[in-house]
Amino acid sequence: MDKVVGLEVGADDYITKPFSFRELLARVKSALRRPEMDGYEASDKPHVASFGRLTIDFSRREVRIQGRLAAMPLKEYELLAVMARRPGRVFEREDLLCRIWGDDFYGDDKTLDVHVRRLRTKIEPDPANPTYILTVRGVGYKMAEIQG
Repeated sequence: MDKVVGLEVGADDYITKPFSFRELLARVKSALRRPEMDGYEASDKPHVASFGRLTIDFSRREVRIQGRLAAMPLKEYELLAVMARRPGRVFEREDLLCRIWGDDFYGDDKTLDVHVRRLRTKIEPDPANPTYILTVRGVGYKMAEIQG
């Protein structure tokens, strides 16, 4: 009955005791992936973002480089879109893995590096010296705050 009352009065989730730390961590990560937990509502997200020669149309799921459509696999697009919606924000490696591949992903975290490398070859003028997707050593990646 306590669960029902808690959810009816506005709680997003409910966990009963005893609980495992792993379950608590999974629930927190799940809540943080919700758009409203990012500090703004889904309707507030930009539909189009421009970063120099790079344009991302989120509603059409299209990426254009100097006006030309760039084909890219779903995971690469999702990775780019997550970072492009919050330019300047540093995304931890584990956070990106959870957002793109889900909580139950148990692969090697080098998967992220491979996807970033492939993405850079498609969008960066010089992939060896990236200007859009920047590495934050020991933490993860971020999208540069380039406008126009």
